[in-house]
Amino acid sequence: MIVTLHEGKGFSLPPHYQSIFNNHFGSNVAGSARPNSSSSYAAGSIGGSFVAHHNRPVSTSGGINSAPTNHGRYNSKYLPYALLDFDKLQVFVDAVSGSPENPLWAGDNTSYKFDVSRVTELSVQLYLRNPAARPGAGRSEDIFLGGCRVTPRFEEAGQFIPDPKKSKKDNEKAEVAFRSQERQAGQLGAEWLDVQFGTGAVKIGVNYVESRQGSLKIEDFELLKVVGKGSFGKVMQVMKRDTGRIYALKTIRKAHIISRSEVTHTLAERSVLAQINNPFIVPLKFSFQSPEKLYFVLAFVNGGELFHHLQKEQRFDINRSRFYTAELLCALECLHGFKVIYRDLKPENILLDYSGHIALCDFGLCKLDMKDEDRTNSNVIEDLSS
Repeated sequence: MIVTLHEGKGFSLPPHYQSIFNNHFGSNVAGSARPNSSSSYAAGSIGGSFVAHHNRPVSTSGGINSAPTNHGRYNSKYLPYALLDFDKLQVFVDAVSGSPENPLWAGDNTSYKFDVSRVTELSVQLYLRNPAARPGAGRSEDIFLGGCRVTPRFEEAGQFIPDPKKSKKDNEKAEVAFRSQERQAGQLGAEWLDVQFGTGAVKIGVNYVESRQGSLKIEDFELLKVVGKGSFGKVMQVMKRDTGRIYALKTIRKAHIISRSEVTHTLAERSVLAQINNPFIVPLKFSFQSPEKLYFVLAFVNGGELFHHLQKEQRFDINRSRFYTAELLCALECLHGFKVIYRDLKPENILLDYSGHIALCDFGLCKLDMKDEDRTNSNVIEDLSS
């Protein structure tokens, strides 16, 4: 899938941060800090980081446009940026010109490719750098301007063919109905979309191009670094050469799983990941093999293990604990709906993504086709990737 970002119009800042811009730029400006703690998550949010603010003032002089200019041009650090999120893969896209209120992106001159392994939405979140952010805060305190969701069309567009036996009026009606049905199939091409949880609109293009490539092989990936090792193989951070997207590549040596009678567990892991589509479960993007190894290509979830965060903070507050528990229950409920029992629940197997949501991983001990009356025991065995 190819995504292009064109332009925005009518962006504004929420009023409760006006003092930040007023103090920094000397005029009344508004902003909203991007949340970075569990208490910031709100019901009905998009990607866990959206907080709704309505009735924002739109200003063409001052307000969001209060940052200084050089001969009428804004420095790129004062322009909004977009975060494209597709199937747990994220890309940051900076505006290149225009104003904070009406920014311009590169449009068709720069496209962003995403591998499609299942049908899911594209999330677009819009931010503005916070001039009063703490040193070292990174993007965590940037100002949230709003966002939107795109439902891409994963098939070629149809073409209306008039019926020569029908009248012109009937064909016109049929064409209107056809166009309406085509729009319901998803977006194809560039369209203006209203910004939710903010003001204005943004023009986004999406096009799906089916890959004619045959089976994947290890040469299709650039190996970046090893992120985990075990007796069965390793997990590496890799970049897919044709799209430039970053993944986690799990390699498993066939000889080891055969010698230790772990073939069933390994096949179960692939089977579960291939059929599950849940936002709180690490998605399997591809799988392939060589004569010596099996390869699982997974989304690279870069927020670290829940175990690491728990060790670092010693204790989570009640709201954060409830947040993680609710998402974990959603993941387990999804698995149970497919008659799958997880059997290896521990903080090391729960990852956090860039926005703080959980992603359950490592399905090597799963039990498939379980009935309500079935029982299962799991002995502690060596993990396939750690």
